[in-house]
Amino acid sequence: MRLKDPFSLKTADMTKRSKKPRDEDSSDEVGLPCQHVSRAVDLSSVKKAVTGNLWSVCSDCLKERNMLEGEAAGAHDVLVCLKCGFQGCNQAETQHSTKHQQAHHSDSHCITVSLSTWKAWCFECKEELSTHCNKKALAQTLDFLQKHSAKATSGTTSKIISLREEPVDTQRGKSPVNSTLIPVKGINNLGNTCFFNAVMQNLSQTHMLNDLIQDVKEKGHKMKICPPAETNLGPLTVTLPSPEPLTSAMFLFLQSMKEPGKGPVSPKILFNQLCQKAPRFKGYQQQDSQELLHYLLDSMRVEETKRIKAGILKVFNNPTEKTADEETKLQVKAYGKEGLKLNFVDRIFVGELTSTIMCEECEHISTVKEAFIDISLPIIEERVRPGLIYCSTIHMLIITCCIVFMYVSDKKAEKVYTSARKQMLISALPPVVTLHLKRFHQAGMNLRKVNRHVDFPLLLDLAPFCSVTCKNLGSGERVLYSLYGIVEHSGSMRGGHYAAYVKVRTPQRKPELQFRKTMPDEEASFAPQGQWVYVSDTSVQTVPESRVLNSQAYLLFYEELL
Repeated sequence: MRLKDPFSLKTADMTKRSKKPRDEDSSDEVGLPCQHVSRAVDLSSVKKAVTGNLWSVCSDCLKERNMLEGEAAGAHDVLVCLKCGFQGCNQAETQHSTKHQQAHHSDSHCITVSLSTWKAWCFECKEELSTHCNKKALAQTLDFLQKHSAKATSGTTSKIISLREEPVDTQRGKSPVNSTLIPVKGINNLGNTCFFNAVMQNLSQTHMLNDLIQDVKEKGHKMKICPPAETNLGPLTVTLPSPEPLTSAMFLFLQSMKEPGKGPVSPKILFNQLCQKAPRFKGYQQQDSQELLHYLLDSMRVEETKRIKAGILKVFNNPTEKTADEETKLQVKAYGKEGLKLNFVDRIFVGELTSTIMCEECEHISTVKEAFIDISLPIIEERVRPGLIYCSTIHMLIITCCIVFMYVSDKKAEKVYTSARKQMLISALPPVVTLHLKRFHQAGMNLRKVNRHVDFPLLLDLAPFCSVTCKNLGSGERVLYSLYGIVEHSGSMRGGHYAAYVKVRTPQRKPELQFRKTMPDEEASFAPQGQWVYVSDTSVQTVPESRVLNSQAYLLFYEELL
């Protein structure tokens, strides 16, 4: 596994063009009355179907993502069958809408409405229809679909999901808690900023981030730094100055996402502050969500490190290299090293990987440790026979990345290549683990997107991928993480869109740790209950868990189960 250095942030420059909306034809509807309307239009069935599924997404594209090599769902116009409410695309390679009509061998599924032009078409008559014919059935159904579309894509109301409290269970130490859930609000697109909005939806539902960022909201917050015993230094309490601009903007943004009763949130202040730190995001071009996450977290980490350092120096009367004696320099360095670990970015997102390489001839071992903000996983594509490709799974990808066989050169002048074994394990786990699926990669001279579906679990046990020193793990013990957020990329390298799935849930209650580790058959009972929500810029929809598991995940956010 080749992990990107989270603090150098060297990533491939992926050239992606944003999708352009389809131009609407302004010509008047001129179709003749159709004899099929009475059999092919069923308003009640349409209502039931569209309210229970993702809006404006081809149903078959969702199902076939593990087999399709071309465009992902959402990249083409979607047609709604007015008999059953089936949503199918009209792209040339698949023609799911046409296949749906042909599969029924009946003229009862022959009329569709385009969700981009709102024009009705009859496959039997091969004509565009007037929406004012045949006892208004067609017009009434079209009116419902337009209203449903406006509701599904508007951000005028924010969704606040109410969860039923679990009953008291004294045996497991559970009791009801009164906690305020974080609303799910739409975020205004500033111009090709869906890559930013999708990440911010996930960060806004990161409970630990919302908690810890409260400590940086104002000047005067006190922090206690406790160096290790071997330094012979006592605890030091420092008073921090005002937060830096990007961190302040993040705090204000997260606050606005939690305020009830308001419409979509504008991310303009936060996004502009980020562009000051990372000019690459200026210009409103299509960008990459993983790179955005790295730059955002690392920039706030640098700001908080600067803030903590200023607080430490103030305790020592702001010494400089010229005025400080050697003892003061050593103390400032020691407190600074420990203080660095206390910034909220490190405490939430930053972990550590240990890479061990052993020469199989001389058995020499070298070890390297590196920090990570996310773990990048290549997507496995294994062809068994023409047309059939095994789906990848998260566990398979992590195993592939954690144990790698390779060849390395020894240090002799003749540069003899010897066989070596490389093992990479997690030596320190953060409370939030982000997995990055490497869907964009170089194929010859071109960049290519892997549209293959990857199965991912709602509960992920990371114990098999940890070193023995990580979490002081014993034999058979587990380290469970629960999925709470996804960044999805639909489309291709030529044009795509980022959206988010987030799980609205109550903050965790901490059971006895030993009970969690010794009850493998009961692990599901510890996963936070909640409601999954799909968010595409200002569009907010509650969705079933099955839709989440079908998503074309690009980033996966897991939180440790307490």
